[in-house]
Amino acid sequence: MDDLLGDFVAETRETLEALSGEIVAWELAPDDRSRLDAIFRFVHTVKGSCGFLDLPRLEKLSHAAEDVLADVRADRRRPDSGLVSAVLAVIDRIAELTDAIEDGRFIADADDARLIQALQPGTAPAPAIIPAPSTLDDDVAELAQALDAIQAANDGADDENEVVVVADVAAPQVDRPVTSAPATPRVVSRTIRLPVDLLDRMMAGVSDMVLARNELARRLRESGTESNTEVAFERLSQCIAEMRDSITRTRMARVEHLFTALPRMVRDISAELGKIVQLEIDGGDVELDREMIEMIRDPLTHIVRNAIDHGIELPEVRVLAGKSMAGRLHVSARQVGNQILIEVIDDGRGIDADRLVQKAIASGILGQERAATLSWERKLELIFEPGLSTAQQVTAISGRGVGMDVVRANVERIGGLVDVESRPGQGLRLTLRVPLTLTIIPALTISAGGQHFAIPRSAIDEIVRVGGDAVRMATLGGADIVFIRGTRVPVVSLNKVLGLSETSAQANLVVLKLSGGARYALAVEAVHDHEELVVKPAAPVVMACGIYGGTTLPDNSRPMLLLDVAGVAEKAGVRHDEKGAAETVVEDNDVDQDEKGTVPVLLFRDLDGIERGVPLALVERIEDCFSTSVSTTAGRMRLNIDGRLVPLVSCGAPIIEPKIRVLRMRDGGEELAYAIDIVIDIVPVAIELQRSTVPGPVSGVMLVEDRPVEFIDAFWLFAQGLGIEPAPAQRPICLLSDEDPWTRQVLAPLVESAGYKIIYSQDTGVAADLVIIADGTASEPTEAGAVLRLRQNAEERGGSPNSLWRYDRIGLTAELRRHWNKRSA
Repeated sequence: MDDLLGDFVAETRETLEALSGEIVAWELAPDDRSRLDAIFRFVHTVKGSCGFLDLPRLEKLSHAAEDVLADVRADRRRPDSGLVSAVLAVIDRIAELTDAIEDGRFIADADDARLIQALQPGTAPAPAIIPAPSTLDDDVAELAQALDAIQAANDGADDENEVVVVADVAAPQVDRPVTSAPATPRVVSRTIRLPVDLLDRMMAGVSDMVLARNELARRLRESGTESNTEVAFERLSQCIAEMRDSITRTRMARVEHLFTALPRMVRDISAELGKIVQLEIDGGDVELDREMIEMIRDPLTHIVRNAIDHGIELPEVRVLAGKSMAGRLHVSARQVGNQILIEVIDDGRGIDADRLVQKAIASGILGQERAATLSWERKLELIFEPGLSTAQQVTAISGRGVGMDVVRANVERIGGLVDVESRPGQGLRLTLRVPLTLTIIPALTISAGGQHFAIPRSAIDEIVRVGGDAVRMATLGGADIVFIRGTRVPVVSLNKVLGLSETSAQANLVVLKLSGGARYALAVEAVHDHEELVVKPAAPVVMACGIYGGTTLPDNSRPMLLLDVAGVAEKAGVRHDEKGAAETVVEDNDVDQDEKGTVPVLLFRDLDGIERGVPLALVERIEDCFSTSVSTTAGRMRLNIDGRLVPLVSCGAPIIEPKIRVLRMRDGGEELAYAIDIVIDIVPVAIELQRSTVPGPVSGVMLVEDRPVEFIDAFWLFAQGLGIEPAPAQRPICLLSDEDPWTRQVLAPLVESAGYKIIYSQDTGVAADLVIIADGTASEPTEAGAVLRLRQNAEERGGSPNSLWRYDRIGLTAELRRHWNKRSA
């Protein structure tokens, strides 16, 4: 309410300033209809606002003036000087009360009735609140007359002690309001209104100052200036940073302005559908760019409508499902880094991904073969396919097949993302991830034809390099294509689109995603770095090309153009075919690779400098994070990312760099992150490992392209990261003979890696689930459970019937697993 009251004061004062000339002109020409209409609109607006804000005095005054002005507009009353003076007195009182609201002063209402009464016909005009200033000659004459009267009275006085009251002579007061309250100095308003264009120009100027500061810093470093200059420069840098932050905050507004229309909309839609919905709103004090608020208003409205129509069930259906009659709809906003997360959560029926797939197949969006290979997350993403709707019938609210694809397109247009999580029968969570402001965006800098360009990071799916079997170039119908791990993607040469000469081979491919889900690979000469860029509109002739989204000036002071990924695709003739995006085209050679048993493997250099690999199917994405987002809590390392705490696992080497790169891995349900140094390549590998005998993050080693590469043990990673390793009390116990050093040094690590707890023959008082002894041992331990004998020779000749060769790893591992399962049963 304080914000609304402040807006009312600012708007009223602004209108009064604009009307000051109109009011004076109307006093000189009361028959001027245009000025009369302007004054009438002002008092009408004030009356309506006062009724909402509970300001009865202002409402009463403005209502009285509105009635009189309405009579004048309807020709029921002729304006005269008395009426004009009375209206002006009311407007002056409105201005005075407006100032008092801002200053926190109290003004007595004794004169309000007199001002209202002066508006009635036949009433003497009310005195103006602010009288006209007197001239200097009038003041001197009035003072001289007063002095003469005092002198005459004193000459005629009989008693020197007699007090003679001559007259009430007031000292001249210029421009001083006469009110019933003590005069109080007016507090100057601290609120002004500025056009957004002016703020944009200010932000552009400050951005140029930042770039000039960076260039100055570089030159100071090169020249080796003295410390006094460095101190002054640091002060300048701090002032520029504070100025930039202040101007950025002037563009911000609270998200509650986005949420104000939701309660009424939820009430109307739920009443129309016969549902009971309880709306919960949280995070209204989060601030977001004003322009961004307007851009996500429509997507948020559509998501809320879908939640009520598709998600929340009818009361009787909810009762049968064991839920409360009233559905719960929770809308919240929170800031995570330089992003704002807006979540819409309902406890309705959720999205049945399998039913969604059936709809997609029936609509021709998806093929049967491809549908069988989709993961749960990819099935849910089908909700964003155009023309696909889960509504049973077309209504005024939904079912027309136009919706979530437009929502995602609008959000991605402003550099945001839409995530969906569904639990059938329990509810749905839709998350909008949008940047704080449109003026500063994260981008990837690339080069082509000797020139640098920027690409919005939100449009980048992955970055690959041509070479090897995982990424192969080909030609289809005269057009360049690339097969990336079996998926065919069209290739667009940035040099050809821009008409630039090739200075080097375009071996780097930046795979970009369009709003409908389609992808294409942009061939560039070099990929440089990620930067936070201040984007400004380019010249009109440049923007008219349709392939640029703006211009920016990075720290090196070289102008750079931001590419519009959709415009580049349209310029290159890439078909924006969403149906094709849902299909995966597999090259014949890839089928042969599958038949040969090769799988794509991600090669990387670990934090300890060792080259390691992991099957690419386990890696969901690769991300750069600040080391400050890593914390050790509840006994393990965790990574704060996307507003969640994800378990973090590493090879054990310390994290010392300010930034780390992590592999975000998922086993189908749970997620963890693995910290690495750099990514090397993606290659197809027929995995034939020499297994590790020590439990840990490495499962084994093999040669890849004539280099030794250690492979990550995914089972160990998820067991350690998610804390699901069996408790020591639950692990089976294996008794080993301590007669041979081979038992402790070679056999024991393998048995422990299989999950067993090791004890030796000298341990007493513990019952063993499995006993492993050398073949030929005369007697067996009395406390033994199952017994496994290991012989020295590979041949069975001369050994016990059920014995194993002690280096038969496959057989020994199978026996350990069989005894484990037998114990569990």
